[in-house]
Amino acid sequence: MADDRSFDELDVAILEVLQIDARIPFVKLADELGVSDATVRARVNRLTKTGMIKLVADVDVTDLGLVEVYFGLRVQGPALDRAFAAIAQIPEIPFAAETMGTFDILCEVVCRDRDDLMDILRAIRKIPGITHLETISVLKVRKDTFNYAALTRVEAAS
Repeated sequence: MADDRSFDELDVAILEVLQIDARIPFVKLADELGVSDATVRARVNRLTKTGMIKLVADVDVTDLGLVEVYFGLRVQGPALDRAFAAIAQIPEIPFAAETMGTFDILCEVVCRDRDDLMDILRAIRKIPGITHLETISVLKVRKDTFNYAALTRVEAAS
C-alpha cells in the first residue's frame, strides 16, 4: 500500500463486515475473508489509528429521552475558523461540519430539554461572525445506516 491512508480490496471487505457487526471477533472475520486473524487485527488497527474508521456504539439519543436538533449557520467569511473554535467548546454539539449551500456550518445538537436548547441557542448567538441561525428539529429518524464501504471502488493494482 502507498501510505497509511490508502486502502485495498481486503480493507473494503473488512469494512463491509464491520459496518454490519463491529463486534465480530477478528478470528471469525478472518475466517470469512480467508486471511489470518493477525492480518485482520493489523488492518483494523491501521484503519483506526489513521482515523479512517472509529468503532463506537451508535446510540439513538431520542430513545434516551434527549432532544436532537440541527443548527444551520451562516458565518461571515473571515469568522469561520473562530466560529468553529467556539462551537467546539460546546459539549452538547457532538458534530459540526463546514458545508456549502445554504449554510456554512451544520451542527448536530443533543441536549436534555428545551431549557438546555435555549441555553445553547443563546451561546451560539453570542459567537462573533454568525449572521444567521436556523434550527432543524429531528422528529423521527427514518434511515440510519453506515454501509459506506459498498460504495467504494478499489482498482486492482497493475
